[in-house]
Amino acid sequence: MTRENAFPTTQLTWLQTLVGTGETAAARAESANKARQFVMERYAEPLALFVRGSSLGRVSETSEIVNGFFASRLSDGAFLEAWSSSGMRLRRWLMNGILFYGQGLIRDSARSATRSTSVDPRELDRRVALNSFGEIDFEKAWALTVVREATARAEEQLRREGRGDKYEIFRRHAIEGQPYAMLAAELKKSAQQCASATRLVAQRVRAHLATLLREEGVAEAEIEDEIRSVRELIG
Repeated sequence: MTRENAFPTTQLTWLQTLVGTGETAAARAESANKARQFVMERYAEPLALFVRGSSLGRVSETSEIVNGFFASRLSDGAFLEAWSSSGMRLRRWLMNGILFYGQGLIRDSARSATRSTSVDPRELDRRVALNSFGEIDFEKAWALTVVREATARAEEQLRREGRGDKYEIFRRHAIEGQPYAMLAAELKKSAQQCASATRLVAQRVRAHLATLLREEGVAEAEIEDEIRSVRELIG
C-alpha cells in the first residue's frame, strides 16, 4: 500500500500509521524517522512564518526556534504519538507545540532577568499567547504547501499514465493564465477539449488534496469544509 492510497476513508492516516509502529526497535526507529521527515518538510516554512509574525520572533532567530522545536519535540516519539490520539489537526498541534516551546525559551531567559527586574515570567507567557498574529500567515503558507504537493502528485500520476499533455494544458491555463482559444490554436485542439483537460487535472488535484488532508488527521466528514477553507486561504 502506498502513501497515496493508504487508509483513504478513515481517520487512520498514513502519518499515524508510522507513529509507534514496527515489530523491532530498528523498524520503529525507521518509522519515526519517516514521520519526522514528513513533518519537517511540510511545516518548516509555515512554522517559520508563524514565528516571525508572533511575539516569538523577538526571542531568537526564527530558524533557531523552528530547528530547536523540531530537534526538541520530534526527537521524542511521544510528541507525535500524542498528536495521533488527540483528534487534532496536525497543523494546530504543531502551532500549539511551537508556541509552548517558545514560551519555555522565554521562561528560561526570564529566570535570570527577573532577578534584577519585576517582570513576571507568567506575564511574558500571556503576552506571547495574545500576540501570535502569525497564525494567518501560517495557515496561508500551509495551504499553499498542501496545494503545491497535491498538484505535484497529480502531475506525476498523469505523466505515469501518459497524459502529461493534459497537465500542460492545465498548467498553462490555470497557473499561467493563458486563454483556451490561444491554447486550442497552438495545440490543434478545440477549446472544449482544452477545458476538459483542465477539469480532469483539477479533479485529480482535488483528490490528492483530500488525501493530504486525511494524512493530517482531518476526519472524512470534514474534508469538504477543509477543502473550501484551503481555497479561501490561497485566494
